[in-house]
Amino acid sequence: MKRLFGSLLLAAAVTFGASSEAQAQFTFGPQAAFHDDADLGVGAWFSVPMPSIHEQISILANFLYFFPDGGSDFGTGEIDVSYWELNGGLKYDFPVSGSITPFVMAGIQYAKYSVDYDGPFDEFVDAYGDGDIGLNVGGGLTTSLGDSLTGLLGGRLELGGGEGFVLEAGLGFPMGG
Repeated sequence: MKRLFGSLLLAAAVTFGASSEAQAQFTFGPQAAFHDDADLGVGAWFSVPMPSIHEQISILANFLYFFPDGGSDFGTGEIDVSYWELNGGLKYDFPVSGSITPFVMAGIQYAKYSVDYDGPFDEFVDAYGDGDIGLNVGGGLTTSLGDSLTGLLGGRLELGGGEGFVLEAGLGFPMGG
């Protein structure tokens, strides 16, 4: 499963990295999110326009590390839960006049969680983790916040993978071209 996902990411990077449109301009920046199961998350997002496909289509991807509420004291030990996601897909911007642009998106996701126990007898308790691939569907708004800043606000439903609803907000800095 990991090889399949790695191969897909490598193929996407080679395909999109080789196109002149992808190198013309992209937007990159910090992002915060709230997952209905994994609580608060932080990370980074980027967007690359794909005018060779369609002038309203771009690649939208992000990495988010969440801080789930699963960590707790267990007797004299501690349980630590971690969770992160890697998301990527296509975004369609609706052609509207004005500074706010609505969009829809669909894509793929890899979600990974792990649980670890630290305390007495931890040598008898194995850490556990699992990853899963799923799909994302969602939408939101982007807006220009000046010549060098873009705002993103969105929500997405995770089908498989993280299996939940995520609200996201980010700031992006246009680069290149």
